[in-house]
Amino acid sequence: MEAIRLTVDEVKELLKIYYDIPRMIDEEWAAIRHCEQEKNRIVPPSVNLTGLPGGKGLTGDRTANMALSDPARYYEEEIVNCRRRIGDLQEKRNWFGTMLRKLDPTDRYIIELRYMGDPKNQKYHRRPTWKEIAVKTELSDGRLRERMRVSLLQLAIMSDQTVPPETVR
Repeated sequence: MEAIRLTVDEVKELLKIYYDIPRMIDEEWAAIRHCEQEKNRIVPPSVNLTGLPGGKGLTGDRTANMALSDPARYYEEEIVNCRRRIGDLQEKRNWFGTMLRKLDPTDRYIIELRYMGDPKNQKYHRRPTWKEIAVKTELSDGRLRERMRVSLLQLAIMSDQTVPPETVR
């Protein structure tokens, strides 16, 4: 991730998608494969060598001819965009994994339960209530909310730290 400062709300939104990032990356790869397939199916229009305006379905409009001249370019642009999104998602997952390990284990567990879902059951996405989290962590409701607020603030403050790519897990 580039050295930018995230707000607490942005940290919350990224925490909510943390476990979904591998699926999102897979979807981007599927889009790339689809673009590659479609790009290979393109049949270029025949060339009008007469210099006369089109006839028999050929357009004499220069703009239309330019648009039809390289339709594969649009697939290439989408492939580049997909690869950029994959890189961004990998960086976010890498950064959050590293930063979450820097938090106190109890604070990390609270964040996981509240925003990311139960780490033991990642397919179950219902966010537990504060009371349920308080029972699991044996903290009072007020203390729990304060620890959550401080932890989110710590993550927001750490957001301008960069993480080397080799720490991706």
